[in-house]
Amino acid sequence: MSLFEICQWLQETPFSVSIRESIIAFPVIEGLHLLGISVSAGLIAISDLRMMGLILKKESASDVFHQLIPWISAGFALMIVTGSLLFVSEPIKCYENISFRFKVLFLFIAGINILIFHSSKIYRHMNEWEWAEDPPRAAKMAGWISLISWGIVIIVGRTTAYNF
Repeated sequence: MSLFEICQWLQETPFSVSIRESIIAFPVIEGLHLLGISVSAGLIAISDLRMMGLILKKESASDVFHQLIPWISAGFALMIVTGSLLFVSEPIKCYENISFRFKVLFLFIAGINILIFHSSKIYRHMNEWEWAEDPPRAAKMAGWISLISWGIVIIVGRTTAYNF
């Protein structure tokens, strides 16, 4: 069974049809999706800018991270759940939309960046550089990759919605 055939099957399920044809469900899910993106990506941007030493220089990087991570995680969880529901409601349109493919690609890149950063010595030894005027190059690079990836996710995500 091909990916397109899976999308066709999913599109015809009662669950998909009920979301797509509901007067209330689709707009509520889409609004919650945008809220999740706003919370998650906005706070990720703050943590990235701190990691690069550009803002909140009087706060330790670990304090900033520890305060933001629960909110970033909640926003991300909301974004993933609602994004999955939006995909389920129109899987064929998503499959055929090049912007959606780029969105998934850059979500994947952002996720790999997070995994690499959190498993690296840069994160594990943050206490050695968290007050530094000039954070390590690897921390800055992870911040830039994150900012660019999430920026592209947001741009192509909105493009996805307008290309339907």
